[in-house]
Amino acid sequence: MKAAEIVNLLNNYLPGHSLEQAFYTSDDIFHLDRELIWKKYWLFAGVTAEIPKEGDYITYAVGHDSVIIIRGREGKVHAHFNTCRHRGSTICQDEKGHAPKLMCPYHQWVYNTDGSLFKARLMPDDFDRASYGLHPVHIRLIEGLIFISLAEEPVDFDPVVRDLAPYVKTYQVDQSKVAFKKSYTIRTNWKLIAENFRECYHCGPAHPEYCKAVVGANLRESVDDILVERRASWKSKGLVTEGVDFQTDTFHFATRYPLRDGVESYSLDGKAVAIPMGAHKDYDAGVVGLVCYPNFWMDAVGDYVWTMRITAESASQCRIDLTWLVDGKAEEGRDYNIERLTEFWKITGEQDWKLCENNFNGIESSRYQPGPYAPVELEVAKFVEWYVERLREGVEATSIVELP
Repeated sequence: MKAAEIVNLLNNYLPGHSLEQAFYTSDDIFHLDRELIWKKYWLFAGVTAEIPKEGDYITYAVGHDSVIIIRGREGKVHAHFNTCRHRGSTICQDEKGHAPKLMCPYHQWVYNTDGSLFKARLMPDDFDRASYGLHPVHIRLIEGLIFISLAEEPVDFDPVVRDLAPYVKTYQVDQSKVAFKKSYTIRTNWKLIAENFRECYHCGPAHPEYCKAVVGANLRESVDDILVERRASWKSKGLVTEGVDFQTDTFHFATRYPLRDGVESYSLDGKAVAIPMGAHKDYDAGVVGLVCYPNFWMDAVGDYVWTMRITAESASQCRIDLTWLVDGKAEEGRDYNIERLTEFWKITGEQDWKLCENNFNGIESSRYQPGPYAPVELEVAKFVEWYVERLREGVEATSIVELP
């Protein structure tokens, strides 16, 4: 696709409508997505509960870039590009592990957890180790949530920390327990997943379990009265109740909304599935919903946290990584059961994966045309407008990013 064609597509975008086919299917557009969004903005990489001890690490791969996230001295968390400074070999080849020091498997160069070069075998005496530490990756923590940026100068993350931290704090994620993880490979474009998770137009027919738990999810009833009542209760417990709206010049969102009367948790029977998490003393916390574009979603109830990490692998493929967190003192078999803990989001998530794959299949048709959003899809329209503006900014700033 020529640069002029991409500019023309951006100029012809019709607000309030879905995107032209190429934005979902073109490899060239995907290249722009990766350069102007995935390599510029902040990416959710995992949670500190996955690396509780010094030397514990996880890796996260985005495109050709693999990142090591490792717990260092005094609990500090570091992020480094996973490429040896000798001849470039990948250092950590597993998605998680433990290494008091990081050793390249090729020629055994050894690095400290902070990325500094500890030992370079058989190098001359005058070799300057200080000049060959691992390349650092920008890293920020939000109460145990780990975000990284691959950019040399990432966009300002302070507003995200300020707005999301009060919602996350009560869950004490850093002291939590990773109860379960599951990954999916989905044949769809990453933007279709983002769009799907910003509307409930589809919830009534597609998510009976979700609608049974959440007031107003079926779009046939008002949530206003019960929300006023619940907010008073939440405020009395010191919980944050004021939402954070998503705007075209931001990239995050936060809300707290109510479960139905008698529903304690996201579960198939509405009953709690674990002991109250973190600082929560009961199950009256509603649902905390957090988003940080392009790849982070979190839903949390009084007894567990569910995170979703999207990784765009191509124009037509995404990896979805789900993590369920419970209180750090919870014991499996006594305080929670894996099947009951995970079944609600396993069912709801797989319903969404099927919808997103089907959506992509239809968009590939020669007869696909952008359609108008319904009023209840306002948040989808706002996301799409945000996305288009980010590409416009990038294209204007660089006179078009070089295509492969």
